[in-house]
Amino acid sequence: MSWIRYNTASFILEGATHVTHVFISHSHLNDDFVNRLAADLRAAGVQTWVDHENILPSQDWDDAVAAALEACEAMILVLTPRAVDSKNVKVEWSYFFDLDKPIYPVILEPCKVPFRLRLNQQVDFTGSNEKGLSDLCRALGVSLNSPDIPTAEMVAISSETLPSLPRLNGMSHRPSRQPFEPEMVLVPAGPFRMGSSKTRDPRAFDTELPQHTVMLPTYWIGRYPVTVGEYRAFIEAGGYHKEHYWTQAGWAWRSKDSRTQPEHWGEEQWTGDDWLPIIGVSWYEAYAYCRWLSETTGHAYRLPTEEEWEKAARGTDGRLYPWGNEWREGVCNTAEASMGHVTPVGQYSPLGDSPYGVADMSGNVWEWCLTMWRGSYRQPANDDPEGDARRVVRGGIWHNLEVSARAAFRYWFSPFVRYHSLGFRVACTTEAAWVADL
Repeated sequence: MSWIRYNTASFILEGATHVTHVFISHSHLNDDFVNRLAADLRAAGVQTWVDHENILPSQDWDDAVAAALEACEAMILVLTPRAVDSKNVKVEWSYFFDLDKPIYPVILEPCKVPFRLRLNQQVDFTGSNEKGLSDLCRALGVSLNSPDIPTAEMVAISSETLPSLPRLNGMSHRPSRQPFEPEMVLVPAGPFRMGSSKTRDPRAFDTELPQHTVMLPTYWIGRYPVTVGEYRAFIEAGGYHKEHYWTQAGWAWRSKDSRTQPEHWGEEQWTGDDWLPIIGVSWYEAYAYCRWLSETTGHAYRLPTEEEWEKAARGTDGRLYPWGNEWREGVCNTAEASMGHVTPVGQYSPLGDSPYGVADMSGNVWEWCLTMWRGSYRQPANDDPEGDARRVVRGGIWHNLEVSARAAFRYWFSPFVRYHSLGFRVACTTEAAWVADL
């Protein structure tokens, strides 16, 4: 049970440094406390790395900890007498200290704070957990607000982060952000190398050829795939009953069998956690969700094009995976991880993030793109949303091998398919006239 809940629609503090990825160092006698703390921080938009949650059975423990220490931007050090005496805890915070990264000591039980950390800002949890959590969030650059929040929390984005998000016709001001709106990541304008070269990657498929340069304008893409909690808002708002959200082919498909929810909706394995990526959605449903989100928020959300998806996944240097050119275990959910199921969004962040900080671009679930399927890049791209043509999916899935999790790998499904590993994320640009008639 969380100590407090958040209204994250306004949790960014003006002028504060917002910490987004933290390593939690602790004694395992305090696992229960750390689990609650990590859950509350994630609810506030701070991604956490905790050894007993994030290290997989197949991973080398020391290697995984070292990689996380390198990747995380700050450390929360949970201090008790046992933690102070722990050699492993000392190795972790000393390594972080030598990297000159910020460490936030959390005093859970009265103890002697290590000498080198006595000047660090300390957070007292020996009294009220609620006050301690409030102080910690303030130090991290996040703010507690209302105790009530809808099921699907969100990370708010300041006006400085999104200076020119498009508006729907008739809106003269930026509406308040809704609790189901996704956290968006800016991808700057410029060229990138799309596709594969068999000289560089002998495993490349013909569908990934030829490698070529693509120029894209600035756009935003969801940091994570759309979650169960976010999609629930669409269902509860009557999205399956409003024809204007759907393409003509999509509405005909929805109406044929009176569909009112995704495949597997309500099944604990697939929808029992609001932080799981939504699965079992057709391309038609993903498209309708974006239209509903646009109308509801006043921001022109849509599915990413295939080009936008790939650039967000690999950056501009043509890397094979979001994190680099070499396969690494423990940074995404593919068959090699032996998880046997989908995992909550952000579980492998930041270790598996792309150069832009986009998470979960390899493994876990396939992600629908706006673009129609073409057999190779020798054919022109077609992003027309109408019709029943096959659509591109990207990213690989939890039960496929890592070859399908390469950033350039591409596949397709018919738009009516509702596979148990089919999800999506949203994108947004300043050129989105298709929402004007909503």
